[in-house]
Amino acid sequence: MRPHLLLLLARRLPPPPAACRLLHQPRRRCAQQQQQHGSGSNVTTVALAAAASLLALLLLYLCAAIALRAATAGFDAARKLGDGGFGTVFLAYLPPSGRPAAVKRLHVPPSPSPSFPSASATITKSFCNEVLILSALRHPHLVRLHGFCADPRALLLVYDFVPNGTLWHHLHRRVGGPGAAPPPPPLPWRTRLAMAAQIASALEYLHFGVKPAVVHRDVTSSNIFVEADMRARLGDFGLSRLLAPPDACATGGARELVCCTAPQGTPGYLDPDYHRSFQLTEKSDVYSLGVVVLELVTGLRPVDVGRERQDVTLADWVVAKIQVGELREVVDPPVLGEGPAVMASVEAVAELAFRCVAPDKDDRPDAREVLAELKRIQTMLPELPSRKVS
Repeated sequence: MRPHLLLLLARRLPPPPAACRLLHQPRRRCAQQQQQHGSGSNVTTVALAAAASLLALLLLYLCAAIALRAATAGFDAARKLGDGGFGTVFLAYLPPSGRPAAVKRLHVPPSPSPSFPSASATITKSFCNEVLILSALRHPHLVRLHGFCADPRALLLVYDFVPNGTLWHHLHRRVGGPGAAPPPPPLPWRTRLAMAAQIASALEYLHFGVKPAVVHRDVTSSNIFVEADMRARLGDFGLSRLLAPPDACATGGARELVCCTAPQGTPGYLDPDYHRSFQLTEKSDVYSLGVVVLELVTGLRPVDVGRERQDVTLADWVVAKIQVGELREVVDPPVLGEGPAVMASVEAVAELAFRCVAPDKDDRPDAREVLAELKRIQTMLPELPSRKVS
């Protein structure tokens, strides 16, 4: 670990004793507190327990760069799982057990570039962001950070290996070149609805289950990873922010916190209200989730320059179709093929997504409301036939 990076992390940490108490509270005591305060108070203090204690960071498995290079076969291109805005992800087999993991190698410029002098600082900030925030988050639908390594040649992050690709791959079914694996089969509607609820559950946790709240800021289908059993997990916290950090500039009410920051995110998913006002809130994640839900309904990409100019972004196009009663024209054909038994729930989900992508953030539901509505919609599906026991 580079000493100056440890110092950078340490400067952002509160005194450790309080953090240690939170980290090592007996589970029985936590359960008693939940009973006393109710499930709504079941929050983790991120500033203390998660990312804010040097002890919490040291409890992570601090991986050596040499060992990770060996675990990825020298960052072999054949081990590459995907590329992101700041780095490349490789499959690794960690010693001594050979357990699979995903290693993100951030692209650190060899020297400051005159054209992009802040590139190295931006990448380092993204690295610190993921370590400081993701190291303390624990939720079944978040990709878990297991360790990190800061080496003069690379910044490395070690995550759970999620073996079934991304939601982007499953929805848009890209076919590679000769010899490439065949595209995955279309997702059944029941699976799509379950995935929407799982990501909404992750956002509810980030917005209401930790304190200060965390805004992911880049909820996209390419940042949603799919387990072998088709459960969804949200990853890539490089752009995430804690609400009400020291540079928070305003509060928007008893619950809502507003942080002023330059808009960042992925085209097609970026909240237009945030883009206009530079005010980041939890509702920005809700907008992005709404776009992902529209992808699940339609099977279409969030941005497609092949569509008419006014329909390039998926949110604008589908909203226009809903407003004129033509939703069925844009529903993914495999979903339509499941018949009328699922269409009532498809329409209800599309209506919810319509509310999530409202231009004004104040017109959107919060993540807790989105999750409750998705759970209600799941009850509209016909029951699966019970399996016969031989």
